[in-house]
Amino acid sequence: MRFIGHLDFLRVFQQTIRRAGLPAAFSQGFNPHLLLSFALPLPLGMSSENDYADVTLEEELSGDEIVERLNAAAPDGLAVKAAYPVENKAASIVTVADYSLITDCGFSDTVQNLLQSQTIVISKKTKSGIKDTDIRPDIFSLKAADGMVHMRLSAGSARFLHPMTVAELILGEKPNPASLSRLEMYQSIEGLTTL
Repeated sequence: MRFIGHLDFLRVFQQTIRRAGLPAAFSQGFNPHLLLSFALPLPLGMSSENDYADVTLEEELSGDEIVERLNAAAPDGLAVKAAYPVENKAASIVTVADYSLITDCGFSDTVQNLLQSQTIVISKKTKSGIKDTDIRPDIFSLKAADGMVHMRLSAGSARFLHPMTVAELILGEKPNPASLSRLEMYQSIEGLTTL
């Protein structure tokens, strides 16, 4: 599943919902579409342990029934763990994400240097062109252990630090996206409340 782009994965999930026979709601208008969105699109090649999708249903079903029906209709590699009602859409509340980077040797010195830096300025492409940006405030934690680097970074619509950017700083070269996995997303850094 990691090699399916976000828009294709969206279509896979839509097809799974249809095959599961869930009473999904559709938008109104000339070209109706299923009311489905994901908290944070996943870069191509990266896997995810926990993703969050918002699906609007036309009638109320229990979380257990939704999970059972989706998993019965899902393709290999896609497993739904839980379903529950929410008030806010996941995309609007996610602010932090955990990632793991698989490495073939220790990078604890590099990780410590990054953590001890007051500023980490990189050139970032924006709508108005290339500009220098300090990404240090968006790195909440880094930890190297047992051939892995665990990263806790800003995520979401307000501030987003791409894990590939941090991985490149650690490795000194562009990483293979398959070496990265998103582990969890949170509403806020205080208390690390999951979505």
